[in-house]
Amino acid sequence: MNTAQWEDAMRQGDVLFERFRIDSVLKTGGMARVWLAEDLHSGQTVAVKELGRDSWSFPYDVDERDLRSEAFKRFARERELLDKFAGPGIPRLLAYDYFRGGPCLVMELISGKNLRDFLFLHKPPPLVASAAIGVQILEILDRIHKGGVVHRDLKPQNVVLANGGAVHIIDFGIALPTDPQATRYTRHGHTPGSTGYMAPEIIRGVKNPTPAADLYGFGCMLYEFVTAKQVFSELSDRSIEDQHRSDSPPALDPAQYPADLAGLIKGMLEKDPAIRPSLADGLEVLRRYLPRLGDPAPSPRLQPDPTLPFRTGRESPPVPAAQPPVQRQRPSVKRRNMPSRREFGDLLDAAEREVTAQRPGPRTEQVVARLREVEVAWGPRERLVVRARLVRADRARLEGDWPGAGSLYRSVERTPLGAKDVDLLLEARVGVAECLVPEKDDIEAAFSMWKAVVVELRGLCLPPLKVHRRCHEFAAELAEWGHRDEVETMLSSLAAARRPAAP
Repeated sequence: MNTAQWEDAMRQGDVLFERFRIDSVLKTGGMARVWLAEDLHSGQTVAVKELGRDSWSFPYDVDERDLRSEAFKRFARERELLDKFAGPGIPRLLAYDYFRGGPCLVMELISGKNLRDFLFLHKPPPLVASAAIGVQILEILDRIHKGGVVHRDLKPQNVVLANGGAVHIIDFGIALPTDPQATRYTRHGHTPGSTGYMAPEIIRGVKNPTPAADLYGFGCMLYEFVTAKQVFSELSDRSIEDQHRSDSPPALDPAQYPADLAGLIKGMLEKDPAIRPSLADGLEVLRRYLPRLGDPAPSPRLQPDPTLPFRTGRESPPVPAAQPPVQRQRPSVKRRNMPSRREFGDLLDAAEREVTAQRPGPRTEQVVARLREVEVAWGPRERLVVRARLVRADRARLEGDWPGAGSLYRSVERTPLGAKDVDLLLEARVGVAECLVPEKDDIEAAFSMWKAVVVELRGLCLPPLKVHRRCHEFAAELAEWGHRDEVETMLSSLAAARRPAAP
């Protein structure tokens, strides 16, 4: 990747969300770059994942705006899945927001080795270690699959073995709900998955893969655990993908490998997903080879050691010691410095001017950075806070993040506001309408919402100038999309209303 493609992205020393200071690059590839960062609140090291700026650099015949929007939606889905599957074996999501126009995820950093590095050091690991890794992977996959999701990119690089021996599955960037109605965010000319671990049905272009696709990827990994070789290697006349699509995998020598394990691997590598063993079948076989409580560590020593959790058992939480009764004391109250309304209002005015000029700049960034602070201080319904939330939504819209902007506008629309803030409610509704077409390709819904706003504007004694202007700007787009006569009629009726006054 050319360094110039990242020139507008985050850099070492940047501080995200007034909390996470960027340190160094952990890895770059695919759609994203991952950084190490310091949590300034806790002092811990965390992982920050940002969307790659080349993610929408595709052939000339593809709409750049569509590609950018699709990449943002995929990133938003990853955030939702990390939230949904929070728990053992999946890194915790710590924060999510936008930085310099792109989304970024802040996640728990799992200290240890990914399985690619682990397998490089231990070729192959002892069977007891392979079983310990395999059982943990399948237990995590069981939770993911029962939650209605296929990971689609199971490979050694996406499995991290923590220093304490626990396994974690990472990178849900191309994970897919099993619901056939869910949107497929597949980039132009790109087949989701990684060469060497991709199920044949995905290679063939099946749009709705089942959880059996993950079991194929797991079968490829399990083969590699026990043989220290990948299932297929590149040939002069046949690619790895061709072999996964059509060729039978190499047979495991029954004299060298247990028959039930060899049979499990062979079954998981079946071309037809319908006849692969179930996840429960895999657990039943692999659990036979797990270490028992109190067993010695494998020799030679493994670092990290995946057998450790099974050999030592889970520690019971300590029983808290009984505390002697204490006298009730009046707690000391530490006064919190409240932000200045006048100072923030001036900053907000400047940010709104940047947005109106369609050039979000430093004042806009300052408003977004301080939004959490003022929301805590004054509450989400305070007019200054709602205006700041709209600035944040406007910034996302102008940067082309239609899903993010639409979500932010809707959150303002759902806020119970008083009559004096009707202009902010209408502004949020115009924003929702503006995002509906690029986000959901729903021109009719966008027109209906815009029309409803115009009707409400006509009923106001002093229609707010900002909303009036936004309605006129969006009307031009609606007219181009086939509603010209209705738009002109509505605008005529709006012009007949009282002249708008500045808010």
